[in-house]
Amino acid sequence: MGKVSTFSPEQQADNTSSKVVAALERLSEAFRVLLWQEATQYGLSPIQIQVLTYLLHYPEEKRTVTSLASYFNMTKATISDAVKSLEQKKYLVRKASVTDTRSHSLQLVKEGKVLAKKVERFAQPLEDSVAQVPVKEQGVLLEQLMQLIYQLNQQEITTTQSMCFNCQYYSLKKGHYCSLMKSALKPADLRLDCTSFEVRLEEA
Repeated sequence: MGKVSTFSPEQQADNTSSKVVAALERLSEAFRVLLWQEATQYGLSPIQIQVLTYLLHYPEEKRTVTSLASYFNMTKATISDAVKSLEQKKYLVRKASVTDTRSHSLQLVKEGKVLAKKVERFAQPLEDSVAQVPVKEQGVLLEQLMQLIYQLNQQEITTTQSMCFNCQYYSLKKGHYCSLMKSALKPADLRLDCTSFEVRLEEA
């Protein structure tokens, strides 16, 4: 007899890991609902909102179709379609690379930046809910979620994230430690996306 589904109430009753997975799935549903609501309001698709938000915050060298596809675990074709639509709506432009004529960086124009600052607020209800959790417990939750993400990275289910656990500067020295900052890290200090990230040499 095969294993009972994680989403079966009977399975969840006596299996904590199944309940955790089901809870994460419910949270992902909330994320999708909020994203769709925002997308509908502005006549965009959910991925277009995510692209706008990404381009608003990341440096030029990471504002490429390839980087976007890796970040969102999507195909280049899917990202290209979203970018083309945003380009047609005059929210962004392509800027040819000085060093590689085949490559382009994506830049938000003024209207695109204004819109991006509006639509990136779609996750505010989730952030408000997390903010109600005691700060120390938020750190523990972050640590646990990052561990799950790291394991998914290791299984190549998702692309490697630029977070502490994947970084060559990170180690466990009686706790979390960053050799770049030469400092021990509390769970709340861990970074999911670090500007100083360097992939571990064995993963490069």
